[in-house]
Formats: sequence, structure tokens, C-alpha cells
Amino acid sequence: MKNKLFKLLAFFAMASMILAACGGGAPAAPAEKVKVVIFVGMGTGTDPDQVEAQKKLAVKYNTTHDKIEIEFLIVPHDEYATRYLAMLSGGNAPQLVGPNGVSSVAEFFDTWEDITPYIKADNLDLSDFYGPAVELNTYPDKNTGLPLGLYPSFLFYNKDLFDAQSVDYPTHDFNDKSWTMEALREMAMRLTVDKNGMNATDPDFDPANIVQYGYDDQWDGMRGTMANWGAENVGRPTSADYKTAAADNPEWNQGVQWISDGIWKDHFIGGADVQAARDSAGTDPFGPGTTGIFYSHTWFMAEGLHDLSFAADIAPVPFNPKGNRIARIDADNFTIPKDAKNKQEAWEVMKWLTSPEIIADVCRIYGCVPARKSVQSVYLEQLKTDYPGIDYDVIFKSIDYLDKPNNEEWIPEWGKIEDALNNGLSLVYSGTEKDAKKVLTDADAEVQKILDEYWATHK
Repeated sequence: MKNKLFKLLAFFAMASMILAACGGGAPAAPAEKVKVVIFVGMGTGTDPDQVEAQKKLAVKYNTTHDKIEIEFLIVPHDEYATRYLAMLSGGNAPQLVGPNGVSSVAEFFDTWEDITPYIKADNLDLSDFYGPAVELNTYPDKNTGLPLGLYPSFLFYNKDLFDAQSVDYPTHDFNDKSWTMEALREMAMRLTVDKNGMNATDPDFDPANIVQYGYDDQWDGMRGTMANWGAENVGRPTSADYKTAAADNPEWNQGVQWISDGIWKDHFIGGADVQAARDSAGTDPFGPGTTGIFYSHTWFMAEGLHDLSFAADIAPVPFNPKGNRIARIDADNFTIPKDAKNKQEAWEVMKWLTSPEIIADVCRIYGCVPARKSVQSVYLEQLKTDYPGIDYDVIFKSIDYLDKPNNEEWIPEWGKIEDALNNGLSLVYSGTEKDAKKVLTDADAEVQKILDEYWATHK
């Protein structure tokens, strides 16, 4: 009996082993997913509505992918540099960073992985992306990321203020050569009104009591603001080899003087005091209805075209004095830090975020034009829902007039040179210095000093 029992137990033991080997018995624990952390905070993406939308995007990815999961790490914008560098130094680099603008790519340029080998390994076709979007991510020694979205620039204008002053709306015809910076100046002066109802072209106009300004410009710093004026270096304040300062050029002098005169002579632009009062009140230049024309990018649409008490539309940027149109452009991508773990998985997520199936949804969160041409119709339908009645062609056509070299792209000591130039432009807005030549001569000297110090240690 004991022998039979032993044989029976042995049989069951053997059967259990066979079943286990064949996948029977208790199910094996599922393989743990590889996590891809997406660092958000260098650009847009930190507003409460965007945070919630990103959570939903993570759920969408995580419930449809078996091997990878994503997590958005939201960092306050004023902490992004400290937090990112701390993660790098602590050996805990995020797998992806984004949405990353041209400026933040430049700010941490040496930390990014070159994705060129990944593109080649997958034989990835880039022809569906807008050409400018690909250009803005491509440098001589690396490609920083697949294009996600573009933020072309154009003029937002208050139709009610135009009607009240009997001023014709800006043309929407991109071929109309009469639409120049001088025409914009004249239009803006007629839209600038004092407390007595006089506009800035009237001899009795009171510049000490302005209640309505004709024009304002999104603060894109010296490089951004001057990019439109058509210098050979466009938005780059150096020579092509980055060794010689080039901010003191005729076109930038013309542009800075146009702004200085617009504030202190023609009075159609508000100075630093006007901007400070607006900032302290928590308002943008356009929403209160006291600015006729506001120059900004598509990302302003979410803020600037909702809940308005007046009729508004958009129009193209004017031609500069050289007869060219340059409409500066911002662009976003996701970048992979060189020191990140799981970089192949990060690449897979980057491809998903920029894929034709999902890119329009991602750009809806961040307010950008999807960088893929094939989803333009999808994006257009979203525009019609979100911003009914505006001229959508202005958005798409403006993409073709980007500034190249871009006003935010890498230069040596990016932050130091930005500060030097922006301090000069701030002197103009405050009225401390109204002469463009003096501002740019001083800024150029400071930029040259920064470049010389940089190249002394970077042979």
C-alpha cells in the first residue's frame, strides 16, 4: 500500500512539473513594463487643464501598450533648470523632455541624444513633416528630436477698435506688397487714442493720457523681435562660425529704432511702465480690448481668442524694409537626454507622440500646429471648433516665412548672450536709452567679450 501511495504521489509530482513546463498551473507574473518618464516644464504643459489632459494621454498610452508605460513629471516652469540639472547630476535623468522649444533645446544643447541613428535604424520617413519643423531640430552634429508642433506668428487684431476709428483691417493677402512695417506704423498710430478721443496722428494728441494703444509685440527678446527685420544673420547675433558678434547691423538698428520711436516719439507702443501695470493686473495686452494689434504666436490663441468682449481676427506679418516677410516661429519637440536609461523605449514613445494617429491630440494640449502635413485637415476641424470665424489660412501660410537662423537656436553661452541683448532692449522700453545705435554698439561689445571668453576655452 505504501509503495502504491508513493508511486501515486510521484505520478502527481511529475504531472505537476510537466504542466508547469507547458504553461499549466498558476499563471506566471506578467513582465514589468519599462517606464518612460516625460519631464514637462521647460515650455508649455504646466497649466491645470494641460496637466489633466496629459494624465488622460498617459492612460491612453498605458492601456494600449504592453511593454512600456509613460508618466508625465510636471515641474513648475520657474524650477525647470534646477530640477533638470539635479536629475542629471543624480543619475536619474528623465527619458524624455518636452514639449521642448528651440530655446530650451539650445540652453541644454550638450545634454541631448542625437536621434539620427534611431531614424536610420527604423528607416523612418520624415517627408510628412513640414520642412521648417525638421530644419529647426537639425544641427550640424545632431538631430535633437522628431518635430511635434510649430507655433507660427501673425497679428491678432481687434476689429471693434478698427471700426471705431474707421481704419481698414490689415490685409490677409500674403502677396500684397503694400503691407509693410511703415504701413503698420501708420495704422497703429491711428488706432492709438488718448482720453479725449484723439489718435496719435492728431496734433492735439495727449501722449501722457493714452487709453488705447495701436500695437504691442509678444516679448520674444532682442533676437526674436529683430528677426523680422531681415538681417543676413536673421535671428542670430553672431557670424556663421559663432566667433564674431553681429548684433550691430543695419537691419537690427532699424528695428530697434522703430520700437524706440514707437514708444517715445509716435506713442503707439506702451513702454515698460505700461507693461508692468498690465503684468501686475494679470492681464495680457490683447484681452482687455485696449490694444488694436498684438503680434504673437499660435500658442496665444488659447488665451487670446477665448471669452473676448469684441470681434477679433488674425492677419499676416508685414513685409520688412528689404521687401521680405519673416514671421518668426517657435517649435516644439521631445528630446532624449544622453544620460537617460531606456533610451530605445524613449524613442518608441517619441515616435508615438509624433505619429499621424496621435500628434493632433498632443498638439491640442499644447496649442501648436501639428508638424505633420497629413493631419492638417484634422487640426483645421479642431480650429473651427475652438476658434470659429478667424482666417485659418493665415496660420498655415505663415509657416513658410520662418526665421532661419532661428531667433532661439543655439549659440555659444546662449543664456549670457540672451541676457546681454535683452538688457539692451529693456533700456529702450524703459526709456533709459532711446538711441538704437548706442544700444546695439554696447550690446555687440558685450557679446564679443562673451564669445572671446568662450572660444578661449573651446578650441
